[in-house]
Amino acid sequence: MTGPSVTYEYGSLQVRITLSGSRIVDATGIGLPLGGQSGQRSDDVQARYSGTSGEVVARQSANLSTVSGATYTSTAYKQSLQAALDKA
Repeated sequence: MTGPSVTYEYGSLQVRITLSGSRIVDATGIGLPLGGQSGQRSDDVQARYSGTSGEVVARQSANLSTVSGATYTSTAYKQSLQAALDKA
């Protein structure tokens, strides 16, 4: 299930989640900026939220802690994630 593209200060991103039944088993951000400071923020957000052991899987919701220094990227990720969850 993929959430909508969310436009924010550094570009736009989408979140794709993989479900097993009603449980989130994986999540990843798509289209995050690469390189420079915005790329570093994207890397920080991906590292915290995404993957099979990320915060999305651990919390099973879009109620995530904001990544320090990456407020805009965190907010956009959570918005796309919540929309994907609403569609699931």
